[in-house]
Amino acid sequence: MAITLNNDSIQHNGNRFARLLDTAEVPVRAVVSVLLPNGREYLDCLRGTTWSGRTFTPINWHLKNPDIAYIVENSEARALVAHANFSEVAQEIAHFIPESARFAVGGDIPGFRRYEEMNDFSADDLARPLAGAFMPYTSGTTGKPKGVKPAAPVDGPPPSYASTMAMQLLSAYIGDNAQQPHLVAAPLYHAAPTAYGDGSALLGADLVIMEQWDPEEFLRLVEAEKICSTFLVPTHFVRLLQLPEAVRHKYDLSSLKLVCHGAAPTSTDVKRRMIDWFGPVLFEFYGGSEGGGISISSQEWLQHPGSVGKPRPDQAIYILDDEGNEVATGEPGNIYFKAPDNRFEYKDDPAKTASVYRGDKYTLGDIGYVDEDAYLYLCDRKADTIISGGVNIYPAEIEGVLLQHGAVKDCCVVGIHDEEWGESVLGAIQLLEGISINDSLRDDIKQHCLQHLAKYQVPRELVFEENLPRTETGKIMRREIRDKYRTQYSQ
Repeated sequence: MAITLNNDSIQHNGNRFARLLDTAEVPVRAVVSVLLPNGREYLDCLRGTTWSGRTFTPINWHLKNPDIAYIVENSEARALVAHANFSEVAQEIAHFIPESARFAVGGDIPGFRRYEEMNDFSADDLARPLAGAFMPYTSGTTGKPKGVKPAAPVDGPPPSYASTMAMQLLSAYIGDNAQQPHLVAAPLYHAAPTAYGDGSALLGADLVIMEQWDPEEFLRLVEAEKICSTFLVPTHFVRLLQLPEAVRHKYDLSSLKLVCHGAAPTSTDVKRRMIDWFGPVLFEFYGGSEGGGISISSQEWLQHPGSVGKPRPDQAIYILDDEGNEVATGEPGNIYFKAPDNRFEYKDDPAKTASVYRGDKYTLGDIGYVDEDAYLYLCDRKADTIISGGVNIYPAEIEGVLLQHGAVKDCCVVGIHDEEWGESVLGAIQLLEGISINDSLRDDIKQHCLQHLAKYQVPRELVFEENLPRTETGKIMRREIRDKYRTQYSQ
């Protein structure tokens, strides 16, 4: 099911929600947390919060209850909007929030006010609108979620910085087409779908919101609603490409002018197939809630396959070794960006904040290299690198090859303890439906890897899972898989 919204309705409900927060005595610059699925209430709360000088913090409702509680407490939230589907955890964390500032959507939650109370307030423009801020939390796949606290906002008119940047990008790449319908296909609790969704609405586009992902429904909506732009993650690409060919070519996708993607590595084969299918409308960016902002169009990518782009004239990228020295062109190292004057920080975690800065530079924790034309290529997350016999092995490269095998639906590569080599490579694989596990299949997958990888990169161990855990934004829950098999193979 999909919901269609326009900017006027979002703005009117946002104004009502801002006035509801006023009556609950939620201060300017205070944090408003939301525990909401994709839907109109999410956009209304975002608009009301960030147009009244407050800070918006969405919560990934797939997280475990302790992590959700941690985010609400750590963010010092002064208001919470929760869907009745999440009533259990909402009640567990309610004590962190003043009773007057707890609101329930989609049904009753004990101890919460009804969100619909906002309908009692005026939809007129706010007398003194003030740009608020967006403070997301990391997904928690490699530890406790961390709040990416932006620099203190300068008092000024809305929109927020995140929405303004999305508006500028959309306008730059599709011009007047940015007023055409935008499809929200990814979870809104992730920063990019939120920014592009709000930015599109502010430019005058209708928003079509998918409540949950379904690959064929995505194609149907693009055709039926004449969708012009959307944001996807690599997992969406893989799921789309796994549709039967007859289904894939059943729908008219000619209205698509821009498919932004990021948040996780994309294999070269998958991206090339998507461009062949959708046309040169894919636009990839590399960055995070902390910053970054390298990007590449389809046309550039086809000339530099695998790259995530090159820095703008006002940007700088540095590839450094662990001692902080610049490495040679083409040699992998730690990717650093020039730090802005107004630095972000991880809320209440000075050690984590300090760890990502090196002088006037900061890192997102990724490893990569630049070519002679200054194009950046990603290898992997530093924390995910496997070191076997002193050699760095990057799981993302191996995963990209595994996904090209006709039997593989999803995969995750991790390092496990090895007495001789320190670590060895294990591939956890989710097969396509109806495929049986046997020695012949194992051998075929390894031979496939040998055709595309160095021998030391080929997984020594292959294990098969019914389902591999991923976040809704496409990030593999690598820690869960790594912990499981490191424990199993150490026994």
